Amino acid sequence: MTLTALLVLVLASLLAVADWVAVARERIPLARLLGPAVICALVVVVWSFDDVDGAWRALFSVALALSLVRDVLAPRWFAGAVVASLFAHVVYVVGFQRMGWSWLWAAAGIVVVLLAAGAYAAHVVTGVRATSPLYTGTVVLYVGVVSLMVVAAAGTGRPTAVAGAFLFYASDTLVGWNRFRAPTPYAPVLIAVAYHLAQMLLVLSLTVGAPGL
Repeated sequence: MTLTALLVLVLASLLAVADWVAVARERIPLARLLGPAVICALVVVVWSFDDVDGAWRALFSVALALSLVRDVLAPRWFAGAVVASLFAHVVYVVGFQRMGWSWLWAAAGIVVVLLAAGAYAAHVVTGVRATSPLYTGTVVLYVGVVSLMVVAAAGTGRPTAVAGAFLFYASDTLVGWNRFRAPTPYAPVLIAVAYHLAQMLLVLSLTVGAPGL
């Protein structure tokens, strides 16, 4: 990792913490600026790495750009934000596939996803059908794609990719639960923390080698 990448990553971390505080204190206008700023900083981090495959760099930059669109749209247009995030996950899947594949790690990812689907995702879908039936198909597709992203990340065998993907799954599941099932205490802060940590870990997975399983 270059010095520039490290410094910008520290900046991204500080921006993320500031965003979490703004969300906790319900300073919404400030949070709407800080959240996208974190993703912009992470794009700079990706392009500051000097030992990353060019295709990985491009794919992760596109995924982050789509995540940025998600963050900008989320406060005003939920459906648009969901579509942007859906495509971001698809791009991450492609990126992870290029990193290699470990069936042992992938199997572990599948088990965790199945457990999470049974415990939370199925209940979110049920809540969507009861409260916003027009979103049912979209949410089912989203759950499938984000689950695939987790399995693809696990398949790389890279700890940072695995941790980041699971945090992303947790963040997205909490978004769905809070919107379609029941309000969760401190949900906005928990969502923001999990989301930003997930993106940082996924970016760091570009520089962390597979364990060779």
